[in-house]
Amino acid sequence: MIRRFAMEVEYDGTNYCGWQRQANDPSIQATLEDALSPLNHQLPVVVIGSGRTDSGVHATGQMAHVDLDNELSAETIEKALNATIPDDIFVKNCREVEKDFHARFWAKRRTYLYYVLSKPDIFRRKYAWFPGFDYDRERLDRCAVEIIGEHDFTRLCLTSTEAETRICTIFDSRWETAKENLIYQIVGNRFLHSMVRILVGSMMEVARGKYTIADFKNLLDNPTGGMQVYTAPARGLFLQGVQY
Repeated sequence: MIRRFAMEVEYDGTNYCGWQRQANDPSIQATLEDALSPLNHQLPVVVIGSGRTDSGVHATGQMAHVDLDNELSAETIEKALNATIPDDIFVKNCREVEKDFHARFWAKRRTYLYYVLSKPDIFRRKYAWFPGFDYDRERLDRCAVEIIGEHDFTRLCLTSTEAETRICTIFDSRWETAKENLIYQIVGNRFLHSMVRILVGSMMEVARGKYTIADFKNLLDNPTGGMQVYTAPARGLFLQGVQY
């Protein structure tokens, strides 16, 4: 009998090309699918995530679902997975769900965090960005507020992004201080390819004085011209959680 399971996945994205399976590079999706196949009579499985994180991006709360033809309990599946997959991926809260549950389409809100260091830190260098220049915190806060609401993010995602619409609704956007370092939190209904990294990088360009607040505002809902965007490194970005 085919049953659907949902699971929460944590991963260190350092050694992966991102969530989505690729032909020649290791991905989170492929690693999970390969580990689940023996639990599905060695038949291929497809693991659907709530979103496709980019190469090098991490997650503490990625949600996914998978269909399996077995009689194993969710707890047994979770234990079997964690015994097989590399130790930079961890599956938790595996549970059987309704057959129409969809990790991507049922998601209402997604939360991302981006970590910025105030000084070099060799122990966090794979999980945060040290910009290496001075910046104005007030400018960061002002930019963050402008992002809240419904906007066309055409100029704040990769040009190759494949999406029917580039309009997203942002419920929360803020910078917070944590032990002299900064954390940017953004909550939205959906996110486009590299969108959060481009937002962070572009806000930092304004905060260092290269552009004005007005230049940044012009990026929103304006498909052409003006400010050159900057993409912050992937290592500082975490998918924190998904709400349904």
